[in-house]
Amino acid sequence: MDNHSSRSVRAHGGKPPVPASVSAVVLTHRRPRLATGGVRSLIEREGLSPNRVVVVVNGSGGLDDAALEASVRLVRLPRNLGPAGGFAAGIEVSFADPSTRWAYLCEDDVGLFSLPSPRLADVVGRAERRSRQAGPPVGAVVAYGRRFVGRGSHTVNLVPAAGTLHELIPVDVASWGATLLARSVFDAAIVPDPEWFFGLEDFDFFCRVRRGGFEVLVDAESARAVADEQTSAGRASALGRHRPVGEREAWRSYYHARNSILLARRHGRPSWHVWHLAYSARHLQLAAGKGERRAILHGLWDGARGRVGENRSYGRTVGELSESSQDPGTPPSGHKAR
Repeated sequence: MDNHSSRSVRAHGGKPPVPASVSAVVLTHRRPRLATGGVRSLIEREGLSPNRVVVVVNGSGGLDDAALEASVRLVRLPRNLGPAGGFAAGIEVSFADPSTRWAYLCEDDVGLFSLPSPRLADVVGRAERRSRQAGPPVGAVVAYGRRFVGRGSHTVNLVPAAGTLHELIPVDVASWGATLLARSVFDAAIVPDPEWFFGLEDFDFFCRVRRGGFEVLVDAESARAVADEQTSAGRASALGRHRPVGEREAWRSYYHARNSILLARRHGRPSWHVWHLAYSARHLQLAAGKGERRAILHGLWDGARGRVGENRSYGRTVGELSESSQDPGTPPSGHKAR
């Protein structure tokens, strides 16, 4: 065993290092500090070589460590293409390397959740053992997964009990979080749809993965570790000290209202539209202000018209929280709600 392998095994408490068939894709937009921490964790904790890490900068941002940024495979997109377009670009770069069999897709803020660490080598091993069994091929292994409950696009978080073979359980959809994606999905031409831009674009992707004949599985160990953080209150607690959360970014409501209609058309039933209208009425009642109510109504209108892609009136205008006198999580006074 060479020195690098020895260091890697010691760093992982005796666990095997991540196979060379794995690359990581870190997607970031205006969160250089969080992205830098995530990339360091992939290299130092998970044991990935820097040249196996693809960092996709979605329009603006990057890493706040110039040496680290120079050591990874950096992809700077000319503008923000949303999570769908950003991950699509990163997946293409990752699988352009014929030796890559798995791409580990990471949002820049995934390190704020209490996922086991290191976990990647273990998840890859379990996914490959599952792949050798009879049944549908493994398409993706997600860190926290959800199942539809028959009320439109409404889902519930799945927290499996311990003891299932390989600790991998089928789910319907998931957030991107930290997702292990099989090369066979890319080879089947299933990639995130850039036309969705933001909001349920992850749900659409995983629905299409399953429709393509692949399994979408949740890593039960990780799901149990972060169960408390997958509630609305838990997410706010985990994220709120480091970046703006939902109520600080009302523009998200536009895409959720619009893309819920697209999701119903592509993957649901006519009854989903009724449920969506009921949920939207409730969201309007609970909206934080005129800006959010306007975003919801505009989203419903555009969804009914079949509008897709980015709406330049609704986009993230803030980045990470900081200790500066001007909190970048708070738009300047008089700034138009977006």
